[in-house]
Amino acid sequence: MSELTHGFRIIPEDCTGCMSCMRACPTHAIRVKRGGATVIPELCIDCGSCLGVCATGAITATTITFAELDRFKYKVAVASPALFTQFGMKDTPAQVGQALLALGFDAVWKYAVDIELIDRAIRDYVQKWPGPFPLISNSCPVVVRLVQVIYPTMVGQLIRIEAPREIAGRELKRHYSQMMGLTPEDIAAIYIAPCQAKTISILHPAEGAGSHLDGAVSISQIYNDLLARMRKAPDGASAGKPEAGAGEWFISGSPEGEFPSLSREHYLPLQGLSDIIKVLNDVEKGKIRNVEFLECHACQGACIGGNLTVENLYIARSKYLRLVAARTDPSPEFLGEVDRRFAEEDFALRAPLKPRNTEGKDVDLRQRVERKKKASEYLKALPLLNCGLCGAPTCRSHADDAAMGRDDIRECVFLSPDRIDVLRDVYRRGGRHGG
Repeated sequence: MSELTHGFRIIPEDCTGCMSCMRACPTHAIRVKRGGATVIPELCIDCGSCLGVCATGAITATTITFAELDRFKYKVAVASPALFTQFGMKDTPAQVGQALLALGFDAVWKYAVDIELIDRAIRDYVQKWPGPFPLISNSCPVVVRLVQVIYPTMVGQLIRIEAPREIAGRELKRHYSQMMGLTPEDIAAIYIAPCQAKTISILHPAEGAGSHLDGAVSISQIYNDLLARMRKAPDGASAGKPEAGAGEWFISGSPEGEFPSLSREHYLPLQGLSDIIKVLNDVEKGKIRNVEFLECHACQGACIGGNLTVENLYIARSKYLRLVAARTDPSPEFLGEVDRRFAEEDFALRAPLKPRNTEGKDVDLRQRVERKKKASEYLKALPLLNCGLCGAPTCRSHADDAAMGRDDIRECVFLSPDRIDVLRDVYRRGGRHGG
């Protein structure tokens, strides 16, 4: 199994071992041993649930810095539509675009064409798909990884179309290399991301192919700088009514979650990881049969509720609705560009999506069966209280860890009462020694 890259890191000296992250993780990927949190890489789906509950800031998102962009001759921002919902009601997308240029980008890519292209491609894909249904959107990297880890038999139902941000990265390199006389390697395609999962989808795409984007900076990372530049702009510069420039960014449906990408009778939009898991459980059991397409976004509010945004979700939603209501009809030039590129481009994923190996390296079927038997035996000896004092979130997780050699079954406080004294000593000394 190749080494997995994840969208966050844990700072050991800031971790108090409070177990909040362990309890929040939907795939049971976090363990708390010796007073500090660690991650089982193959189980992590980069959902960011741990980021949201860490009270000490010991878990931080991974993005790139502007210093890392200096090696490129031309820098282009690909802004998630969520970015434009983070500012005031009178702040227009055009003003945000100008602020991105003032921040140091050489150009801001008009993303609406790519979003419309993928919207059309998804419609066409669903209509031609022979089954089984429902198909599952792959725009949210968390959902893709969730299926790979928890629902491996459903990987084939993930839609095999590139995300719009990847299509944008490919096209802008082609466009600016021709316009500027530069090689594609000289041009940086930088995504302005609303969540850390999309940053990691660039560094380590789930299908294993390289990204057309060169990195991501988060909305929260540049928000204050953008806001300062917008406030310093001369009166009237790119200003106007709230809808000014909105048509360039909010022309059509967005598979990124700001709009439903399909308006079909058998289409189901889902937001929030817990609800997605409930629906996927029902899909796995065969209970959902009359739905053709699930558009799943792990964050409540979809991308405008991403964990690297800054605005209150409901205020951002209000700004979003205002922008959408004010959007203009697409121009003939816009529709012509969509028609031309749709006929010419290949939107298919460059590599197949596969289930993730969660068993470790070089584990054959016989070993997996033996581990399951051993885990079942261990589970019989555990109290099934899921107290977490062993450092695993559930008794079943602890039994699996012991069966795989990750831990000793006697770490359970009910099997080894002196474990309580050890834990007390660990937390008295700051959570990072002993145990």
